[in-house]
Amino acid sequence: MALISTLITSLAISAFAIPAVYGAELTPENFDLTVAKGHWFIEHYSPYCPHCINFAPTWQTLEKDAEAEFPSVHLAQVNCVLHGDLCDKNGVTGYPQVIMFENGKPVEKFNGAKSLENLKTFISKHAPAKELHHETSDEDDEETAAASSAETPVNPSGEVEILTTKTFFPSLSKGPTFVKFYAPWCGHCKKLAPIWKQLAKHLQGRVQIAEVNCDDESALCKTQNIQGYPTLVYFSGDARSEYAGGRKLEQLQTFAEKASAETLQVLAKPGDLQDHVDEESVVYVLYHAPSDKEIVKIVRQDSAVLLGSPTIYATTSSAIRTKYKIPAQIPWALICLKDHDINTPASILHGTASSTHEELKKWLLTHRLASSLELTQDTFQSVMNAPHGPLVVIAASNKKLSVKIEERMNDVARKWRARNGGSGQLKGQEVIFTWMDAERWKDWMKSMYSIRVDEDEGDLDDVKVIVASHKDLVYYDTDRTGRSLKITATPSLFAALEDIVNGKIGYKNSENIVERLARHLNKKMMAFEAYVIEYPFRFVFFLISGFAVVFWLIYRWVGSDVHSLERGDHLKAKGGRLD
Repeated sequence: MALISTLITSLAISAFAIPAVYGAELTPENFDLTVAKGHWFIEHYSPYCPHCINFAPTWQTLEKDAEAEFPSVHLAQVNCVLHGDLCDKNGVTGYPQVIMFENGKPVEKFNGAKSLENLKTFISKHAPAKELHHETSDEDDEETAAASSAETPVNPSGEVEILTTKTFFPSLSKGPTFVKFYAPWCGHCKKLAPIWKQLAKHLQGRVQIAEVNCDDESALCKTQNIQGYPTLVYFSGDARSEYAGGRKLEQLQTFAEKASAETLQVLAKPGDLQDHVDEESVVYVLYHAPSDKEIVKIVRQDSAVLLGSPTIYATTSSAIRTKYKIPAQIPWALICLKDHDINTPASILHGTASSTHEELKKWLLTHRLASSLELTQDTFQSVMNAPHGPLVVIAASNKKLSVKIEERMNDVARKWRARNGGSGQLKGQEVIFTWMDAERWKDWMKSMYSIRVDEDEGDLDDVKVIVASHKDLVYYDTDRTGRSLKITATPSLFAALEDIVNGKIGYKNSENIVERLARHLNKKMMAFEAYVIEYPFRFVFFLISGFAVVFWLIYRWVGSDVHSLERGDHLKAKGGRLD
């Protein structure tokens, strides 16, 4: 009972502390990791302190205003009732106390009247200079950035950098970083170690090569969702990509060089676009007004999520505006061209004054895949685990038919795009046409899709075809009539795709029943945890109510037996005899 009482008390305290929280709430577990990078203005408070309660509306307003006025200064709170040791560590002597942190270290405590104006003045004193709206030219900004880059070159020594909880985020802020998360006892990690050192030398001055020992830095590895060793993750700005390709030096180097390459290039003249479209399966074009240099900077920054592909060609040519019918009132636009087709865009994003970084990044990631390509160790993750969850048509290829299958899938993909206005999407669901070496990946294809391939197959009509929704771990291998899907029967295949999108064909599971049950239970546990965090009051109420009901039932059960003994009911049942 003592344990239950403690649990209820802890949950109750947490619940009653919630109303004072408006932004990120920090705890001893996440504090150091969170504030390690950048500027953090942190309020230390008690939910029972009258001054804190009175200050809450001002803090809430400050959070909203700071997002626009000081975007690089983050606001957060620490509940000193729940985390007294953390507040003591930060030198908190009264409530509310607000402290500015820079790169993990306390810089200055705020003193004086806690008015909105005073708080903003204090923040402006510590905010990065570029946010104070000084009148500097674009050329000045570029020169400053170039000078800064020259002062702190990426990977100057050509050696592997060892990262810890304290150095992780500051290191990532220096530039593109390829990180190996490992355990010293892991055999594969030991085998990769000398290659990782060679990689650091090869990429000296271009990409940081780093490693994290997850035995020593378990909390850091947990925050990065590391579930196996070694796990290789590439970081660039806000972009985070888990590498799943080969681990030979040449493969790792090719990936890192491509990922760190300049994604945005200036299109010298409109006529050059045709050459790029002929050479590349996916091309992005950024049209912008000659005076709008800011959008070029924004797209260059946000395009880090593309990891170097596809290339974005920027242009101010009115011929591009006219060709793709960009309205005069639209200040900028992004155009996606696929499958060497310059005339029919797969998608056009019209920029507006209210466009956000999130919308831009989502568009860049959603349209980056070619309509048709081979699934290999290097392309598998980008296709099957794409954020927008496309339907993937997979044809099982063998040596005899590989060339014909590739030609056929490219042709089918072009016809599908033409059928859907160039987008390749149906009701917002993108379809990618792929082929896979069934001889090399036969075990995987058999376990996932029950595909068994005859290496001697020499007829396209016999090629095994499935449609996979990998994010749901389900697949389809027949049309509505139960006939097997075929790449030679294009109308039937397209009809099946439309039926799949409309939910008219039953799916098959890629997992067995035990795997599905485990995944289902895991989702339920995660949903329960999220519910408790989002609705602490309700959870405490239901928990207490549940205990009350159980206590009442036990009381009734025990009490009824006591009353029966008092009334002598047990004697009546035996005719008044004592035996």
